[in-house]
Amino acid sequence: MKGFRAFVKTLATNTARLNNVEQLGDVTLVLGNESADLDSMVSSISLAYALSSEQEKSNITAAIPVINTNRSDMALRPECGLLLRTTLAAEGGRLEDLTFIDDFDLSAVVRRYAESQAHGQLDVWLADHNAPASRQTPLEPFVRGIVDHHTDEGRCPDAWWRQIEPVGSCTTLVAAKLRALAIAASSSDLISAPLAKMLLAPILLDTSNMNPAASRATDKDIEYASWLVPQVQWAWPSTSTTTVNWQNENSDSDQLSLSLNVHSTDELYRTLDKLKGDVSHLSSYDLLRKDYKQWDVKDAGGNNWTVGISSISYRLRKWLKRDGRDNIEDAVAKWVEYQNLDLALVMTHGKAKEEKGGPKIYGRDLTVVFSSTSTTPESRRMVLAGLLAADSLELRSYFNSDAATDAFIHFYSQTRTTSSRKQVFPAIKSVIEAVSV
Repeated sequence: MKGFRAFVKTLATNTARLNNVEQLGDVTLVLGNESADLDSMVSSISLAYALSSEQEKSNITAAIPVINTNRSDMALRPECGLLLRTTLAAEGGRLEDLTFIDDFDLSAVVRRYAESQAHGQLDVWLADHNAPASRQTPLEPFVRGIVDHHTDEGRCPDAWWRQIEPVGSCTTLVAAKLRALAIAASSSDLISAPLAKMLLAPILLDTSNMNPAASRATDKDIEYASWLVPQVQWAWPSTSTTTVNWQNENSDSDQLSLSLNVHSTDELYRTLDKLKGDVSHLSSYDLLRKDYKQWDVKDAGGNNWTVGISSISYRLRKWLKRDGRDNIEDAVAKWVEYQNLDLALVMTHGKAKEEKGGPKIYGRDLTVVFSSTSTTPESRRMVLAGLLAADSLELRSYFNSDAATDAFIHFYSQTRTTSSRKQVFPAIKSVIEAVSV
């Protein structure tokens, strides 16, 4: 692989390869997680590039990065679209060249290799998660490598490469792998300026621009961000300007003309963070699906709970003011039914004024939603008691009426604001595993 530009040129043929299942032969897929945020997308693309660079000597076809969300859902992630469109264009590629999870039949690919090894070998690498999503569990026997920064779920025993470290951004770990490859090859061509910017962006976003108050950046994040900064071309041509289209079912189409012609890490962070955080134009349905993950967890009695967690960069107070409690409860209940969930957690977070005229303060809220058909009053009581006792959350009731444990929807303020989904899922997993009814 002659550098990142050569790798980018292979992207345009990947979807056609995956749709020609009978002719696939050996193939390596690199999947990000199903929330498909910027860290997940960039880590899957850059890890596929790293693997392709390693495989060059053995003449193996380039690894295929798979964006683990539907192609149409990119409209919900303007910060991802802006960064990837501009950095890929700088290498002669297009955002449209990427392969999304609905561009091909993943189950057909898995079936082919499950039937016979004579068809070739399927190797799957997971980026930004360490176990396949609940709807992608057939991938597990094929997982050969993991690069992730979440709590280890202890699955995928056949993975021979298992790098799971609690850093702020998964992309930091991929950057470390790329630097090691560059040193081993004594080559400065492995990291181009566009790739350096692509790698740097999610590290800045996931660590709140290395803000110590956020308690997200580790020494390793700082080390690799510092390594990338000098390699970024900070004054890009005006052709890097792009238009991001925002559209949802309840609003007219708006356009925001933006450019990544930035001159510093602060400017890069502010540009992308503003895009990521402005979700006021999205419907409640789109808010719930924009950044969503789902798991299956068994309780003490062996009963399966399907759990979904939506992360929304929008404070509950603003959401309630905009849509009203009744409309939000209706939207969330429909989401639970649509996803066939037993339990949904809706994490809302961001800055908001605690009082009129006061400063904006960062905070978190947590909405807990139970299925009205698959849970019992006793199981709901046990889950709520466990969540309220969790030191990693420090919840307090948002409405006094939430004390009724037979209700299906409960709103809480989350005092422990440093706990993101990386901490919330292990907490709810432990709670459910202790449920015995």
